[in-house]
Amino acid sequence: MSAVQFGLRPRITAFYLKKRFGQHFLTDRSILRRIVRFSKITPEDTVVEIGAGAGALTSELAAVASRVIAIEIDKDWIRRLRAKMPANVEIVEGDALQLDFPAGRFRLAGNLPYNVATPLFKRFIQNRDRIIDITVMIQKEVAQRLIAKPGTAEYGPLSVLIQYYANVEYGFTVPPGAFKPRPKVDSAVIRMDFKSHVAEAREFTDFAQRVFSSRRKKLVNNLLQMLPALGREEVLRGIQQAGVAMDARPEELSGTDFLRVYNQFKKN
Repeated sequence: MSAVQFGLRPRITAFYLKKRFGQHFLTDRSILRRIVRFSKITPEDTVVEIGAGAGALTSELAAVASRVIAIEIDKDWIRRLRAKMPANVEIVEGDALQLDFPAGRFRLAGNLPYNVATPLFKRFIQNRDRIIDITVMIQKEVAQRLIAKPGTAEYGPLSVLIQYYANVEYGFTVPPGAFKPRPKVDSAVIRMDFKSHVAEAREFTDFAQRVFSSRRKKLVNNLLQMLPALGREEVLRGIQQAGVAMDARPEELSGTDFLRVYNQFKKN
């Protein structure tokens, strides 16, 4: 069934473009369909969409998936969506940062608002036991941070966090001209698959963020600030036992390196 049959190509007028929600609506239908293909969604899947907006991606998802649960915070869009969406789409009003996700396993998709992408990723991690995978469009700069390698300018706490929990695939870049209104930056579509063997490690996340607060300082100096009860020789010995160079800097460490250092010092 073609998505055009759903009648959901709403006229994007200035009245509905609400910048307070960080909304930029993807209007290029070829890119919308490419996102769905990249997501590998099947007719058996339940999909949770973050930020349905005008419903353009929602209708493409509904043409493939068994069920779509579309989360939207804007009351004006909600009224329009509920009036025109097909029967396999449920519109849920609320903030994706606060709403409870549905029971059971589901795939997650959406065009994430640029201003809340990072806290949303942290929310997804908290619910990873129910999320099969994630296919989302985000600011290209954020996407580059998710896949960044140690030693690069983009590598930081978010890189360590996401790569600890998930495998990330960079799909493709989306130019500003594909949106209304045009954003000032490029966007990118990425796909994430959570690693099944990773245990809960909220303390590890906090540890990595604190170590990265001074990314160019030597690791030993950052740890001395974090662990004032330990002496320099003790910290250096712990770094060596973790299999990390004693003169290493946080920006040079992989997620595995961070985990070894964390495990070495977590009791302190």
